[in-house]
Amino acid sequence: MGGSGFPQRSAAALLFLLAFALTVAAQTADFSDVNNEFWPQFAVYVNLNEHSRIYALYTATKQENLNTYSDGQTGIHIDFYGLRPLRKRVIQYLDRSRSSSLMVRVGYLYSHPKNNSGASTEHMLTAEATGRAHLAGGLLLSDRNRLDFRWVDGDPKHRYRNRLKLERTFDIGRFQLTPYAHAEMFYEFKQREWTRFRYSAGAEWNITKRIILEGYFLRQNTWASVPQFVDAFGMAVQFYIR
Repeated sequence: MGGSGFPQRSAAALLFLLAFALTVAAQTADFSDVNNEFWPQFAVYVNLNEHSRIYALYTATKQENLNTYSDGQTGIHIDFYGLRPLRKRVIQYLDRSRSSSLMVRVGYLYSHPKNNSGASTEHMLTAEATGRAHLAGGLLLSDRNRLDFRWVDGDPKHRYRNRLKLERTFDIGRFQLTPYAHAEMFYEFKQREWTRFRYSAGAEWNITKRIILEGYFLRQNTWASVPQFVDAFGMAVQFYIR
């Protein structure tokens, strides 16, 4: 009992700390140093077999001071998963990858500025590994380690990202609802330092077995940047083709 209680208490503490951080950030923000943005996203997952799939996405960014979208990002990836969880899972996830204890993803992303936004053209190869622990009470803890091999206007700017995410899926009739919270750190190899921190809270709603709607709020702190903070509201539509 004691062994299973510790990770459950730790996970609950993480959720509390992330929620507290979001509240404090909203109350103490210097709004002159905050850029408000909207991040829509469309994603398609095509299952190749029980242990792999193709993942394609398109994202955009709409800044508060622009009347239109400033840039967009298009990408395609392949996911591999299949290791059994370390403990018996409580939830039968509609997303098969969540049932595995490890997922590996490799892909390519392309970003191009729009409407004189001042953004840069970027080519990026990505490689990531996500370990998952199925905790007591149906909690799922994920640790994603990601390498971004980036060329921004031809200049190499590679980085490492680590994201810790806690979620809980609830069965609601034929549907599933998954509230979550996560925190992520960015390390720039060229600068040899941690440069960015993100934390977010949101939820996914499986409206059918093939369509998921997601909404979230994210705060980003980029040191030595003007503006330093970004408050982003994101919405995503995910399609699963089996």
